[in-house]
Amino acid sequence: MHIEEKLKTLPDKSGVYIMKNSSGEIIYVGKAKVLKNRVRQYFKGHNHSIKVSKMIENIADFEYIITDSEQEALILENNLIKENMPKYNILLKDDKTYPFIKITLHEDFPSVFMTRRIIRDGSKYFGPYCNSANLKEILELIDDVFGLKKCKKAIVSGEPDGKSCLYYQMKQCSAPCICNIDKDSYRKIVDDVISFLNGKYDGIYSVLSDKMKQAASKLDFETAASLRDKIKSLDIIGEKQKIVSSGGADYDVIAAYNSNDNACIEIFFVRGGKIVGKEHYFLSNTEGSSNGILICEFIKQYYDRSTFIPSQIIVQEDFEENEELCDWLSKKINKSVKITIPKIGDKLKLINMIAANAKKEHRERELKLMRDISFKNHALAGLRDITGMSVTPTVIEAYDISNISGSHMVGAMVTFENGKPCREKYRNFKIKYSAGQDDYACMREVLERRIENGIKERDSNVENPKFYPFPHIFLVDGGEAHLEVAISVLKKYKLNIPAFGIVKDNRHCTDGLVGENGRLNIAKNSEEFMLLTQIQDEMHRRAISYHRQLRSKSLLESELSQINGVGEKRSKLLLKQFRSVKRIKNATLEELEAIPGIDAKTAQNVYSYFNGL
Repeated sequence: MHIEEKLKTLPDKSGVYIMKNSSGEIIYVGKAKVLKNRVRQYFKGHNHSIKVSKMIENIADFEYIITDSEQEALILENNLIKENMPKYNILLKDDKTYPFIKITLHEDFPSVFMTRRIIRDGSKYFGPYCNSANLKEILELIDDVFGLKKCKKAIVSGEPDGKSCLYYQMKQCSAPCICNIDKDSYRKIVDDVISFLNGKYDGIYSVLSDKMKQAASKLDFETAASLRDKIKSLDIIGEKQKIVSSGGADYDVIAAYNSNDNACIEIFFVRGGKIVGKEHYFLSNTEGSSNGILICEFIKQYYDRSTFIPSQIIVQEDFEENEELCDWLSKKINKSVKITIPKIGDKLKLINMIAANAKKEHRERELKLMRDISFKNHALAGLRDITGMSVTPTVIEAYDISNISGSHMVGAMVTFENGKPCREKYRNFKIKYSAGQDDYACMREVLERRIENGIKERDSNVENPKFYPFPHIFLVDGGEAHLEVAISVLKKYKLNIPAFGIVKDNRHCTDGLVGENGRLNIAKNSEEFMLLTQIQDEMHRRAISYHRQLRSKSLLESELSQINGVGEKRSKLLLKQFRSVKRIKNATLEELEAIPGIDAKTAQNVYSYFNGL
């Protein structure tokens, strides 16, 4: 059906519309209170922004989904944007993996620990924490002061584990595993921890002060001094938090700065009237969008996955969907949420300060990108001139071999595109055919397997190839002998691709580049040399990491094989399920028995081995 005919069928109902290009690719997702009015505006209206005009030029078709309410439309729109990442939608660029503090509230006796994964399992999360050192300091304070269990083992109230750990003997754990504390008393301590993480320090100050006085009265000056240092650490953490409200309120404050089709969103977290943290995020496709629209899109995407939503969100500029978002957020946390725009007073000053921070972060990012682009372009052009290549090597592959005394021989391939690591194109090779400690034979095997895979994918027209197309240049870790291997392999498969070796000095540092006709002249303070150093470091790191992974796995399987009934096959089953011996050690008997291929007797043997039974 033609677009003109489709426009006539649009209903007077709320819903989501999906714009597609000639290839059927989704390029924009939007929501509407009245689909008929909103969608027709694109094709019948005038005076569109530059971005919208460009989008309209690319629309070949559209679809729509009717919803029962605007609320449903908002949620559906958000899900479709996250799933499809359309070209013309404002998108939150968030590839950071900041750590959180996790409290396992779904357990009778919760644990507190750091995590980078958020799972909807009933746990409470605090964060994200931008500074890992601060997070470690906070966790150490929690461990020392509150005495919660250190292990992640799920302990059921009234069911003793049978033994206590070393932490209990050191008076650093309340030992719920031996019923040393009941569930209600333990939960009160957990509530204190939550208050502390929310920025309310009075309780922990009192606990630390009392403990310090008790230690001093017993002439235990070493313990008293340690507690004094912890109080000082707490003071430092507290001093980092600017007091912005005398009322002790909890709220988030959001401001934006938009320029060059990218925007920076700055968000400050105020807890108990104090700024306890801040973060910045970047949005793309923002040309022509007001700060209000940007903040609206940010709120949708950020709070959809946020672990904590305050009852008040203060923003720099109002937007049309304010009321809808308030309703949506209120339903998510089952209490009223307000989005407000300050006009006067301290909160307006705070907004202005945050907006200035957003502008600063945006400009710093643009300068960094410009410097990076300039550096990479100069380095690649310089590498082209030094090697005598006819094209600029925008795609580079580099190879290294790793082993210890000939055991667990591995090869690693790293790929750089436009001067930057392209980690999704990294490949590992476990040496299969080359025997003994022969780096040259291993290099030959790795390169042959890589090229053969590429040729197969090329000749078979594979849809999502892993080894094709080939790079502009091959680099190998080593001197002339390693390079000779690479050149001979390329000649064997009739590939006209240049190869070079990155040589090292006596201190195992990058020293230069060697070609078929000998050493090439590269200044060690040049951008080309810095890029080569980065490539060599990256391929060496990759090879070492893979080698250690295989060696560690072998050692783990060897340890597990000491358990009666556990051979190589069952060792692999256990490691596949739990990923580490530590997790196997902490597993319950029921979890072990639930693994396919592990019978009840073997599960009991594993459990007994690690629990000293």
